[in-house]
Amino acid sequence: MRLLTLFIILPIVLNAQIKAYPIDSWHSRIEFNVKFSGLLPVKGQFTAFEGTVLLNEKDMTKTSATLLIDGNSIDTGVNLRDNHLKGEDFFEVEKYPQIVFSSKRVVHKEGQFIMIGDLNMHNVTREVEVPIQLLHGEQLDTWKNFRITLKGKFQINRSDFDIGNNQPTIGQMVTIEFIISARIFNTETIALFNRPFGKKMIKAILEEGKEKAYSQYKELVKNKDEDTSKASSFEHLYQYLRQNNHLKASIEITKLFTEIFPKEPQAYSLLGDAYFQNNLYKEAKLAFEKAISYDDKNTLAYEMLKLLD
Repeated sequence: MRLLTLFIILPIVLNAQIKAYPIDSWHSRIEFNVKFSGLLPVKGQFTAFEGTVLLNEKDMTKTSATLLIDGNSIDTGVNLRDNHLKGEDFFEVEKYPQIVFSSKRVVHKEGQFIMIGDLNMHNVTREVEVPIQLLHGEQLDTWKNFRITLKGKFQINRSDFDIGNNQPTIGQMVTIEFIISARIFNTETIALFNRPFGKKMIKAILEEGKEKAYSQYKELVKNKDEDTSKASSFEHLYQYLRQNNHLKASIEITKLFTEIFPKEPQAYSLLGDAYFQNNLYKEAKLAFEKAISYDDKNTLAYEMLKLLD
């Protein structure tokens, strides 16, 4: 199953305080530390991961997250050791390629927030407690995107996940430390809206609705507009409509998105969001479920279904 790339996720609001942010793996880190021979610390990281954070800055106990890690991306700086870790003695990445964390709740205990969730690794699921800290709430970054950053540190016993059971030289306890940066793109920075596709499609959907937008789309295809072949073009259209509170039009554009790209998981995720923003929760749930039917690692859809259940 491919890793899902979420370029755009708009503020998804259960109430005025909760927003959904896609994890920016380029500016995030997931690292681990374990002792070798009981003496030497061995450090490593996972370099390929993605996910979604639902953040409530005013009440962190309502925060939630789903994280998907590519086990094959383990990197300790030594190829021979990395290949050993990927093999039968440890992660068996050919059989179990993904590591998944899904939060269940956040509690405030002893002056800190603890995210409690299920960690699935090596085909074993265990509940873990992860202390988290919000380094900063939503702020504009250099590119004027809306960004948040969290960090955390916790330990697991590798034997709990049947990893390296016959490797006595490796310590049992593994320390995991992370910094997660997540962001929502700002439509003011997207070049699409300076090109014919963006300008004409927005005008059509706002002034005359879905049918006019489809006619405009076919005309752009006829004129060989390159933006018509990209699913991301419709994601940008949706983002623009959501950011500017054109909620009804956001349903129409995502319906058109699903018709033109009928097997694109993100089309159904955004349709689900559009329904959700219009308080059509039954329709939203069906759309998110369909997104998962096309990609069962769609972290946005899973996070939203948590809210809808």
